[in-house]
Amino acid sequence: MGGGEYRWFMYGEQEARKRFEDRREMMLLFAQSNADETNADGTTAAAATDQNSGFGSEGYVSAIETRGIVVSNASANPMDSFAEFDDLILQLDKQGAPSEYAMYLNRKQDLAIDDMLASGIATSVTAGLSGQFGAFNNDADMAVKLGFKSFTRGGYTFHKHDWKLLNDPTLLGASNFLQGAMIPLTNVTDARSGVKVPALAMYYKEANGYSREMEHWVTGGGVLGHNNNGDAGKDTATFHYRSEIALCTRAANQHVIIKG
Repeated sequence: MGGGEYRWFMYGEQEARKRFEDRREMMLLFAQSNADETNADGTTAAAATDQNSGFGSEGYVSAIETRGIVVSNASANPMDSFAEFDDLILQLDKQGAPSEYAMYLNRKQDLAIDDMLASGIATSVTAGLSGQFGAFNNDADMAVKLGFKSFTRGGYTFHKHDWKLLNDPTLLGASNFLQGAMIPLTNVTDARSGVKVPALAMYYKEANGYSREMEHWVTGGGVLGHNNNGDAGKDTATFHYRSEIALCTRAANQHVIIKG
């Protein structure tokens, strides 16, 4: 303790919260539905009454694998040629895709695109490579400040950005399973309400000032003044987190994932 603050508790809580947020992000991206309505323990979801009941959740990758565009190379190489981009652009045309995309990439795919663009410029193949920054008020400086690099090809503008999750060696950086995702920068008209909403958005339950985006409470640890829950005499603080959120993928047919 220093300066009247219980620093060891606060440091532990900060680390635990980060780990929880990492797991929550992984769930939003990679969760899968249980199509057979069966849990791992063999009980049917309809009959289960414990915390494992339910049909799972459809993560972003699962949604695009089912309803979107999947770019996959058998040799596990990234997209690294204009020909591959042109094939993808033809697919985007078929899906009526918008003209701008945000690309979130791992290091291998990011460098491959850099090399591709540099090669095109060095050989005077510059058509369609001029920088466009429509999503950033056509301001190159704004795009750079946000960490994006942009290029245009075939009437489409691609803003690429590193995805830390895919580069982290303790997470997906140890695998070449997912090399990137391409998200359309557009609003989609909701079929029921007619309201235009983003193609990718995160939602959570909220009512009358109460929110389940991130709930947090502490039990135990008498030194912090919290209820010990029957563990009187134990200097133990337990941090609890609860988050009820959903990643909503609209117009999934216009989203793209790049797999190794």
